[in-house]
Amino acid sequence: MANPYTKHRIRKITRRFGIRALRSGTVASFYRENAIIQVQTKMGTYALKPFFRNALLRTSTVHQMKTTAAYLELLMNSGFTYMPKWLTTRSGKLWTLHRERPFYMTEWIKGRNLEKNEDFEELGRALATLHTTSSGILDTKGPSTHNQIRIWKIQDRLFRRRMNKAIQNHERNRKWYKIYGKYCKRLTDRAWANLNSPEVVDLLKKEANRPALIHNDITSPNVIISENGQLFIIDWDRVKVGSIYVDLAKALMNTTQFNPDFILALLKGYEERRPLDQTERKLISSLYGLPREAWHATQFPHESRSREMLDILKKTWDPRLKAMDLIDEWTKSIPKEIEVVNEITD
Repeated sequence: MANPYTKHRIRKITRRFGIRALRSGTVASFYRENAIIQVQTKMGTYALKPFFRNALLRTSTVHQMKTTAAYLELLMNSGFTYMPKWLTTRSGKLWTLHRERPFYMTEWIKGRNLEKNEDFEELGRALATLHTTSSGILDTKGPSTHNQIRIWKIQDRLFRRRMNKAIQNHERNRKWYKIYGKYCKRLTDRAWANLNSPEVVDLLKKEANRPALIHNDITSPNVIISENGQLFIIDWDRVKVGSIYVDLAKALMNTTQFNPDFILALLKGYEERRPLDQTERKLISSLYGLPREAWHATQFPHESRSREMLDILKKTWDPRLKAMDLIDEWTKSIPKEIEVVNEITD
């Protein structure tokens, strides 16, 4: 596929942000070939990013870009420091429209990936800061954990139907289903039981009155430790009002590689700024245990990526189970001082 971002087009867009591009080149992501344009100038290096519509939402691309920019302005005005500096256009906006596609620019963060316990502690602090900062500045209610659970229950039902059909008709992935499908069913059955417990149901009702912004895509490539040691979270295209518990559970799954030290470090950093009571821990543990990768991998069984994802699941199955046991133990080992604080606040 030809690169759609010619030098002329890039220079025309960057000029709107007061930037004169000297050199530029595209960088691929896991999902897109030309995901980011790296722009070099006399003043430094910047990231020019096209904004793509979230197909799960019914709103237009421009509406989604406006909403994203509004959330980011709230965070910047509240002093949130864990994201790159966003550039403004000459008209003062955080984005511009070119050929019906929104674009935005940020500083380019050069650095390394998450490597040490200290990195994961800082990621935990960054997430907790995002969740607590935004909960005090929003004046709207948004989708909560309950909404996400409803979607995941639909995915679980579809997974079970595909599994039964594949086993009966000797379809592709039949062997994988026969070995691991029953374990996926056990994991989800246990999670649904925990999520239906009275204390968790009560927590989810209260959550609706405490809206917060979530990044919604915390993965290893989206977290960078800069050359001066500062942690940055990048790629804020999917920021939204949502469940902080889902955000944390997905971050644990997508960054720690099932490493016990990294898992505990991330949770430690998070609780330094936002302590979690036993019910919240139980909720996070239940969400972490859901086999979401299996649901996605089996959705399109004839695609090569599906086979690759199932192979990864097979290779990492034992570490996954051990990580789930670790988080279960963490759920039960809540410090006394947190219990006292929660009793006072209740």
